Amino acid sequence: MTISTGETLITAADIDDLITRVRQTAGDPGPLETAKALLFSGDTTRTGPDPEAARLIRQRLLVTALRHGGALLAKLLSRLSPRETAMVRRYAHRLANFLDTLEVWAAQPIMLALMRFGLPYGEAETIAVAVLLLVG
Repeated sequence: MTISTGETLITAADIDDLITRVRQTAGDPGPLETAKALLFSGDTTRTGPDPEAARLIRQRLLVTALRHGGALLAKLLSRLSPRETAMVRRYAHRLANFLDTLEVWAAQPIMLALMRFGLPYGEAETIAVAVLLLVG
């Protein structure tokens, strides 16, 4: 797994891509547009949403990306080996459904869910850490 620092993990372009994908499936892009406005407002008098609210928004964006694919999902997959990438693709909807049930995202419950899906411990751990780094 590649860990990089100093990069903006979720960009406005990633959210625009998700909005397009959700529209293509006749979904409601309203929450995504709101998320983009909250994370990337041009208001210089504010520093944006508080860190906790921003983390929750990024979590919702990742769940949407697991369901619809796109640039944001590609960022997650780029941090993984080819085998781990295949596993995330295979179980993306199940992982999204599980993440929807979590109140607090932590490595252990995500790992355990992935292991229940059939992933070995090492791959489940790497994927859980990659997910948390992306929304961190």
